[in-house]
Amino acid sequence: MDDLVERIETRLEKAGEEIARALEGTGRDAGSVRIMAATKTRSVEEVRAVVDAGIRIIGENRVTEGGRKIRQLDCPDCEFHVIGPLHRKEVRQAFRDFDSIDSVDRVVILSEIARRVRMKKAPQPGILIEVNTSGESSKSGFEPDRGVLEEALGTADELGLKVNGFLTIGPLGGEESETREAFCLLRELRDWLVKSLGKRFPELSMGMSEDFTWAVAEGATTVRLGRYLLGPRNG
Repeated sequence: MDDLVERIETRLEKAGEEIARALEGTGRDAGSVRIMAATKTRSVEEVRAVVDAGIRIIGENRVTEGGRKIRQLDCPDCEFHVIGPLHRKEVRQAFRDFDSIDSVDRVVILSEIARRVRMKKAPQPGILIEVNTSGESSKSGFEPDRGVLEEALGTADELGLKVNGFLTIGPLGGEESETREAFCLLRELRDWLVKSLGKRFPELSMGMSEDFTWAVAEGATTVRLGRYLLGPRNG
């Protein structure tokens, strides 16, 4: 376990250096970008090693798998995020176990979150709206259209929900120009919505192991690193 923690610490330091280089000339500093460990299919021991290496933001794609790990880890100062597609029936568990639902891709999910907030009389989790900026049919997310997103945010407002920002996934195997275009599109949509609605949406979660430096250069505030920190996944 000590060897794994050391390897993650080394990779984390390297990620920080790469982020700093990507930020050169942008007017932003390295502290403006958070690193989330994406731990889909990873064992509890691997996630514990990530925490021991200093990471406190954990992203899980699968609600049931993630919830089990969260209970076993028992890390009260960790921040757990849902970053994978969510079925309506899974909102109940996500609401119970996670601090933030970053992959809200349909209005029905917003409605179910609001219903849980009312039922439990509890604070809402963090919310990010997922946008399919690559246009790939295999990906979830709202259409990258100003009107569509403005309507979704209006619905969230009517439901009494606060949206913190947006999430996207770069095109699978995309070249740098294509990938950066997808990230740039999300930032431009966010900036337009800020002006249009007069609200702040500070969070842009974009960029994974293979493309996070491009995402940072285009405005990412959180990058989601899995293989970069832990090596190839088991499934």
